[in-house]
Amino acid sequence: MRILAIIGSPLKRGNVSTIAKQIIKGAEKKGNIGEIIYLYDYKIDFCKSCWACSNIGTCILQDDFNLIFQKLREADIIILGSPVYWANITGIMKSFFDRHTGYAMYNPKNADKFYKLTKWEKIKKLFESISNFGPKYEDFKYKRYILITAATVPFRYLMNEISPAINAMKRYVKKLNGSVVGKIIYTDTLFQFNSNKKEKLMRKALLMGEKLGKKKMNILQ
Repeated sequence: MRILAIIGSPLKRGNVSTIAKQIIKGAEKKGNIGEIIYLYDYKIDFCKSCWACSNIGTCILQDDFNLIFQKLREADIIILGSPVYWANITGIMKSFFDRHTGYAMYNPKNADKFYKLTKWEKIKKLFESISNFGPKYEDFKYKRYILITAATVPFRYLMNEISPAINAMKRYVKKLNGSVVGKIIYTDTLFQFNSNKKEKLMRKALLMGEKLGKKKMNILQ
């Protein structure tokens, strides 16, 4: 299998990157192929909300997004990793997610004239939108995802700093009809309240990678 890690951290030796490397190391021990993409190494512009990608099947902006997007389509398992910045994912990871808009969303014709429709026409249009919502490419459906985040807060639920970052990644996965099969959350990265926590997480990440070859993989918290 092909495992692709998308890292939204500027630190290639940071906690998120290190955990991702361990997962891939474990996966490669079982004969899988791993690759890491650091988004900060690529030029990814902001989404222009032009909706062209929903009609022509590719983003019209000339940068590195489509290169990464093609790798996503070819991957079997995708690792999404971002540290917590201001209680959410990093800006570059958010921009990367935004650039998928046209691939997942459905833009119905004459939506701006919706108010002119009859009640039944509105219901029909809504059902049309729901049925056409989702990834435009079949190879995006049913992909498996692993989520990684790291934060300086000492406890997982303290100040609700971590949940928005995890939820942002979960929503991205859901909109592309994927499933989350693993999750690693590294807290107290600054204060180190617990001894040997990093070593334990590294072992957990390695084990998670080794289990990726199984057809059925339980969700790992």
